[in-house]
Formats: sequence, C-alpha cells, structure tokens
Amino acid sequence: MKRISVLLLLTAALALSAVGQDEGAKAKKDSAKASGNSATEQKLAQMEKELWEGWKNKDTAVFKKYMAAKSMNVGTSGVAGTEQAIDDLSKSDCKVAGYTVETPQYQWYDKNTVMMSYKATQDAVCGGEKVPAAVWASSVWVNQGGQWKAAFHQETAAK
Repeated sequence: MKRISVLLLLTAALALSAVGQDEGAKAKKDSAKASGNSATEQKLAQMEKELWEGWKNKDTAVFKKYMAAKSMNVGTSGVAGTEQAIDDLSKSDCKVAGYTVETPQYQWYDKNTVMMSYKATQDAVCGGEKVPAAVWASSVWVNQGGQWKAAFHQETAAK
C-alpha cells in the first residue's frame, strides 16, 4: 500500500511539472507573438493619432491616405462609408481644441487584421454643440497589399 501511495505521489508531481512547463511554454509563445506585433501596433497607434489630427485640422488627405476604399464608420450621426466620411469631414464645422488617445488595446484576428480599442478624450464643438468629452473607440485595421488601412471605426460616448 505504501508503495502505491509513493507511486501516486510521484505521478502527480510529474503531471504537475508537465502542466507547469506547458503553461511556461504558452506564456513564452504569447510573449513572442506580442513582441512580434509590437512595432505594427505602435505604427497603427501613430496612424490613428494622425487621423485624429486630420479631424482636428479638417485634413481630408490623411483620411484618403489611411482609410480603406471600402470602410464603415459609425458615429452619432449614423453610418458612413469612406467617401461619405471624407465628404463630411470636408464640410465639417467642428472646432477641435484638443484630444488624447489613451492606452490602446489590440485584438489580432490574423496577421492582416487587428482591432484597436481605446479611450479618447476630446475638447470640441461640432454643429454648435459640445461633443462628448470622452469616447470609447474601436478601429479595425487591415493590411492590404502591404499597407495598413482603416476599414472600420466607431465611437461610443463614455459615461
């Protein structure tokens, strides 16, 4: 009986050790994957900020540069495709005093598709009305022919 107990204890110890090693290997793999995407994530964060700067300055060129030919943009005025969003920006009466893009998070779906979500604060007036001071935003970026393009963007007023 004593021998069976020792054998069971040894088996349990080996099983736990294997599980620990498997978890360690998974953590290393996840870390390597994250670091492999780090440069792209930094680039996308910069591009996202350039789009915010384009909104502030009513610069349609940056939107033409970074938006996918077919995109969907969801905001308080509804849903707009790429052409409509750029046209709306060119006619915008928004006065933007400032904005911040805070702590973006990324969800990779494959090597060419990533969703970036973040909180943005903004000090702006559009159509004579103050816009929400803070929004939760999401953008889906797709790699098309080696270039990252914004295919989807949405903003929800933060509480």
